[in-house]
Parts: sequence; C-alpha cells; structure tokens
Amino acid sequence: MFRRRRRRSSSFSRRTPPQLKYIAYGACAVAVIGLFVFFIGQSDTLAPEPQEIRVEIPDAFKE
Repeated sequence: MFRRRRRRSSSFSRRTPPQLKYIAYGACAVAVIGLFVFFIGQSDTLAPEPQEIRVEIPDAFKE
C-alpha cells in the first residue's frame, strides 16, 4: 500500500543502469550465435553425398 522512495545521495547523480541485465542479453546472444554456427557445421558433416538425378524424357528436344 505504501510506496517507499529510495533516496539517492545526491539529486544530481544519475542512477547506474543495471549491468546484470545487459550481461544476460549478451550471454543469450552469444549462445544463439554459437548454436547457429554449431548446427551449420553439423548440417555440413551429416549431409548425404550428393548424387546425380536424371530423368529420361523422350522427344524433349525434337529436331
């Protein structure tokens, strides 16, 4: 019900931004980029060998 105001030592001083929040965002961004690079590497490693696909079409180029 009652709101308590936190008083700063000086009315001219700025409040410091919460550093922990920015560190958490940075850690999440690094983790997402790391997972992206990991899965790209896995897709290259686990991909099957490319094979030629041919479909014979009679009379495709009529002369």
